[in-house]
Amino acid sequence: MMAGLDFGKLTKRSVVDTATEPRRIFAALPTRAPKYARPWDVQTQVWDRWHGRRTESDLLVKMNTGGGKTVVGLLMLKSCLNEDVGPAVYVTPDIYLANQVRSEADALGIETTDDPRSGRFQSGKAILVTYIHKVINGLSVFGVAGDARPRIEIGSVLIDDTHACLATLEDQFTLTIPRAHPAYNALADLFDDALRDQSPSAVRDLAEDVPGVALRIPYWAWADRGDQVLDALHPHRESTNDFRFVWPLIREVLHLCDAAISYSQIEIKPPCPPIDRIPSLSAAKRRIYLTATLADDSVLVTHFDAAPTTIATPITPQTADDLGDRMILTPLDTHPGTTDEEVRDFLVDQAQRHNVVVIVPSRRRASWWQDVAAAVHDSTTIHDGVRALREGHVGLVVLINKYDGVDLPGDACRVLALDGLPEAYSALDRIEALALNESDAMITRQIQRIEQGMGRGVRSNDDHCVVLLLGSKLTQRLRKGGGAAKFSPATRAQLALSEQVADMLHGVPFTELGSVINQCLDRDPEWVTASRDALDGVTYPTTSTVSDIAITEREAFRLAELGRYRDAHDKMREAITAAGGDRRHAGWLKQRAAGYLHLVDPAAALQMQKSAQTDNKAVLRPRNGVEYHRLSSIADQARQAAEYLTARYGNGNELIVGVAAILDDLRPDPDSASVPTFEQAMHDLGLHLGFSAQRPERDTGEGPDVLWSLGELAYLVIECKSGTTTDAIWRHDAEQLSHSMDWFDEKYDHTCSATPVLIHNSNVLHKQASARPGARVITFDKLAKLREAVSNYAAALAADNGYRDFSKVGPHLATRHLNGKLFIQHWGVAPRKL
Repeated sequence: MMAGLDFGKLTKRSVVDTATEPRRIFAALPTRAPKYARPWDVQTQVWDRWHGRRTESDLLVKMNTGGGKTVVGLLMLKSCLNEDVGPAVYVTPDIYLANQVRSEADALGIETTDDPRSGRFQSGKAILVTYIHKVINGLSVFGVAGDARPRIEIGSVLIDDTHACLATLEDQFTLTIPRAHPAYNALADLFDDALRDQSPSAVRDLAEDVPGVALRIPYWAWADRGDQVLDALHPHRESTNDFRFVWPLIREVLHLCDAAISYSQIEIKPPCPPIDRIPSLSAAKRRIYLTATLADDSVLVTHFDAAPTTIATPITPQTADDLGDRMILTPLDTHPGTTDEEVRDFLVDQAQRHNVVVIVPSRRRASWWQDVAAAVHDSTTIHDGVRALREGHVGLVVLINKYDGVDLPGDACRVLALDGLPEAYSALDRIEALALNESDAMITRQIQRIEQGMGRGVRSNDDHCVVLLLGSKLTQRLRKGGGAAKFSPATRAQLALSEQVADMLHGVPFTELGSVINQCLDRDPEWVTASRDALDGVTYPTTSTVSDIAITEREAFRLAELGRYRDAHDKMREAITAAGGDRRHAGWLKQRAAGYLHLVDPAAALQMQKSAQTDNKAVLRPRNGVEYHRLSSIADQARQAAEYLTARYGNGNELIVGVAAILDDLRPDPDSASVPTFEQAMHDLGLHLGFSAQRPERDTGEGPDVLWSLGELAYLVIECKSGTTTDAIWRHDAEQLSHSMDWFDEKYDHTCSATPVLIHNSNVLHKQASARPGARVITFDKLAKLREAVSNYAAALAADNGYRDFSKVGPHLATRHLNGKLFIQHWGVAPRKL
């Protein structure tokens, strides 16, 4: 019997190893699994468009989730290897996703490895599949600028799910010094005077270990004491993993870094990641960024130093209609007045039949779901949690701050809820979030995180899921500041369809929402048709959004790295101009410009910092302080309230949601990270009631947390102790209120009168504490009743848009004890001794 023919002699080198067109390579793969019989249209469209531009160094590829992105990325890198643009690296956000990519490559018949030292990888025979942490760290196997280790070169690199890699990227360039580390006290002592100039009360809170307090170290003190900073940090450069993996990446730009101190740690982070510290990555001939269809891609420039000209023209499929089916509902829009408890009970009921996943922004919010959740997962347990959801019915599962990097296809998640706005965790992030609150830049970031979260439950074009957007602040974010317009085109189309559903739900009891959801989950043909029609014809934008501000920020940092500080300042002036009328953002950018300018012209930098503080009260106060401007007295509370509410809200429902967002922040919380938010909510409450309001301690470094003008030259001097859990008012808190009254007496003349007010858990004075004459305490019990009264006030004014008529506002203020001098007499109680 004749032996089999040796077909290997028919060709010296196969199409798989010679072709550069990904489509041809795919078709020639000899051992690919049956499920890869042929490529999808969206894949071939992307491949063809990429192939025509493949020689450009930075390319952005955008595809809807479920469009076969992994296959697209693997074939692109295989094409690069065939063209001798290797070695090739496929980077994922974490090790678990790297394992998934390798499994998919095996099914395709494409050789991969997880070993950067592999000869097959370095010779261009296999694709290295790894994760972002392995590539970017101070001991990277690829080599770090300034060390003596040999570098592993990269010819082509693809970063998958790029936006999900950002958190790890930022962590790798952030030096975190725990409270127990000896360098913490060394730096705290070094900058004690500079921090006291910013906020004496916050420094006292730090000394007393109050959780959540965060203070930025002024850039002028950080730069002027650079040698002492280096003396404090350099001896520990190899002491812990925090130092060993971060120090080599930031040591050359230490003088340019932002630094903040909190009760738990000190954070040090450069304005932009100096990505060129990993030379192999920055020198790669081809860098491909594979992302979902998010609306803003500025972070690719600021964080990865990608070329803005090529990033601005993304590679996409011809249409964007291959997104799965999502019914997006916002209960506070469809059923105004619905309580959190009603929504929670509804989702508990849904979890009897479906897997329900709730994404919350914080552990504090997760605790609210704890009693009804089958499981609560954070970053340490998330992968076990996802595996359980994929394997069967679990019920209601809560994920803490996990808006990306999680795949929950099919029955793993049929109902997805986002409960509240994404929050900042680190001290520097919290400081920035407070400074940029309500700015266009912060709204864009939040919408991007929301959209990432909304995508967790639909992982292919034939998947389906119901998405609930919960909470007054999240609802308000979608409705104000052009929030909804910042979503991607496909998500905007689904939101527009869901708004039609909301109109149909008008007047329908909330208890009937379940039957509407079932129409989506049970695949009602008419709903499926409407959903498909909503996406029909939706296309990707021909250009990607890369803000001029992001481009100039990156260029300014690059100039500062080179020691060209005045040029860096001048470049930041372009960013300030680009901010236009967004004064909060302009003030933040002016502070950055002043930081660069200080290194060559401290006097000019001081003047710029003053201008920054004028635009944004939340930035650093200049070294010689800020001139205080007295809060003017009001003439007519009802008229002022009507004018303010009319300017702020377009209709009654917006008013209800907006006031609910304020009241959500007016809840006591032992986590003092919420204190600045509470203080701002107390300030905003005053404006909603028709008073004038200030935050003197934040704005000038002295005075009370909040000051209200009630009219007739009467004022409330308010100290907020919303994080207290003690049953007595301690001496420290009583003295702080007394100091604030001394400040008032100094700033205002004898014609003005003020009532000292403490917001506290208790009105009982500790035996060592004494109250100022006339002081009142808004206890947490009274605060709860005040929130209820204000909620009813908003609901009453929302009817027929009555908030626009001051003659209707006045009676509602009076009947709910929210007017003038009577306010504190009703809601405050007198302090008493034990």
